[in-house]
Amino acid sequence: MIQITYPYITAAAAVFLAVFQMILTLYVANGRGKYKTGLGDGGHPGLIRRIRIHGNLAENAPLFLILLALVETSGQWTEFVPILAALFLVARLSHAMGLSISAGPSVFRLIGVLGSMGAVLTLAVLIALTLSRNTQWLAHLPR
Repeated sequence: MIQITYPYITAAAAVFLAVFQMILTLYVANGRGKYKTGLGDGGHPGLIRRIRIHGNLAENAPLFLILLALVETSGQWTEFVPILAALFLVARLSHAMGLSISAGPSVFRLIGVLGSMGAVLTLAVLIALTLSRNTQWLAHLPR
């Protein structure tokens, strides 16, 4: 039986990610002032990095939050929800820090990429397992 409750862990992660995204928005805006570039990146490597730090979070956070909410509201695998949320949040912080330090490879970026991918892929596997355990949803597919 599927148990749906308010996804508190997902909500907490969303609050953290929203605040972090706004901090990164200000970081880009500050860079636009510093490099006197109102639109685009003006070819400035420092501004390009700031835009990519912001964009990378914007690209990864929505999918993660959707998957986390699906797992959390399923009532299954609940022990993994806070662990995967923490992993993703630490990974995103690590990635932003690593990219702000250097455009090249770094241990922080590696932790960020591997942690983010690990959290997202683990959530996808857990959802697939949930779907395979309860196949009632198959009856709603068009025939």
